Amino acid sequence: MVGVDGSPTSREALRWAGRLGEVLGAEVVAIHALGLLDRWHDPDASARSWRRTLCELVERTWCVPLARSPCAHRVEVQDGDPVEVLLAAADNEHADLLVVGSRGVGDRPELALGSTSLRVLQAARVPVLVVPDRRPGTAPVDALRLHHLLVGVDGSETSRAALELAADVAVALGGSLSVLEVVDYVPPFPLGESTTATSGGQVPAQAMALLEAEVRGVRSRGVGVQVIVRSGDPAPTLLEVAGDVDADLVVVGTRGLGGPADLLLGSVARTVADRARRPTLVVPATAGSVHLRHRAGDRHECRLPRVRG
Repeated sequence: MVGVDGSPTSREALRWAGRLGEVLGAEVVAIHALGLLDRWHDPDASARSWRRTLCELVERTWCVPLARSPCAHRVEVQDGDPVEVLLAAADNEHADLLVVGSRGVGDRPELALGSTSLRVLQAARVPVLVVPDRRPGTAPVDALRLHHLLVGVDGSETSRAALELAADVAVALGGSLSVLEVVDYVPPFPLGESTTATSGGQVPAQAMALLEAEVRGVRSRGVGVQVIVRSGDPAPTLLEVAGDVDADLVVVGTRGLGGPADLLLGSVARTVADRARRPTLVVPATAGSVHLRHRAGDRHECRLPRVRG
């Protein structure tokens, strides 16, 4: 399911949704909430005429990239608050993935992540792909191939779910992974035998060994994996490494509990989704174990069953 509002990031999100639907053999539902565009309402037009005009705009102009895609798709226009409409539709449609642009309504920069997209991330019970504007000099997503994905892990069940989902995406689209764990820096204790536990890179070495064990199953599936352990602040470090490895997609889990009124989205997921300037897939704790499974005999036809945790 992809939210559309006519903005540049919305169009980019629609391209991603269409290409994912094509590659994964999934139906794509594009949905627009009329509450987003009250400013479009012509006061001289009847409500029925205005709605018909807006529906035509959504389907024939905004959703042209989807119409050109060979994947199964539908366009829906519904009344209501955009977040409530998207979340309710995701539940009603049993959506496996929500795709949203990172920069809210139309060309209004004040509605950045922190408005519709942030509220969706806070409350969604399924993975959310946040798509920013294309970076300068990059081409539209006409053929979706993710060469390299960066996954942030922290030992939690949610980060393990994020790693498994990233591995599924890599298998489906032919990419490799960098798996990053950011550990707290503990300076060496200057006195006595206590120095042996924290000095000389001992903690990063232990984290590296544990991380190598964690990615063993991913490697067994034929996915190339680079393991990285860094010390520092998790969100800035993730952003830095995403640039270092030139990640096409960043995947993170969040421990937020969901709910439209809750500000429970983890600060790392929020910061990365807002500042990465590259697509970010956020896997919420409430999604449980999420997997992308291939149909037998076809690498590019997949379904996305969701198992609630």
